[in-house]
Amino acid sequence: MSILSGWKITVIALLAGIALGWYVQGLRWDADVAERGKKASDDISVGQQAVIAGQAFQFQRFNEIARQTNQYGTNIKAQSDEKQIVYHTIIKSDPTGRQCVPDDVANRLLDYTYRLRASAMHADSGKSDAASVSAIATACRLTYAQAVYWIDPLLTAIDQANSQLSGIRETE
Repeated sequence: MSILSGWKITVIALLAGIALGWYVQGLRWDADVAERGKKASDDISVGQQAVIAGQAFQFQRFNEIARQTNQYGTNIKAQSDEKQIVYHTIIKSDPTGRQCVPDDVANRLLDYTYRLRASAMHADSGKSDAASVSAIATACRLTYAQAVYWIDPLLTAIDQANSQLSGIRETE
């Protein structure tokens, strides 16, 4: 019996050793899985931080471009206003400013203005009411002085729009 019980103890000890080995190996596998999970989580976190930093830089850059475009628009508007004052002073004393622009030119400008307004407003802009058209019809549709007053603000508006488009292209 002592050999049999010694053998049983050896088998039990061997089985206990195998079970303990599997338990320790399981703990190691769990630790490896946790380590890989932590590494993957850290990699994701680093990736997200890089994306957030990139977006913050883009927002900062877009805001800078918008600020520059806005400042440029403000500057050219102020310059245009100054020019208008000078033009108004000069044209007041010039008799040519009271002459009428030929009707076909004035009509083309008016029609073009209505087309631009209609495309920009996306609404029924219609023509002016009959009362204002009849009042204009008796006099000049457009004098040379009025044309000069329109030129600089139109050029300023075009310059501002081009600056905004340039800013949009730069952000793209």
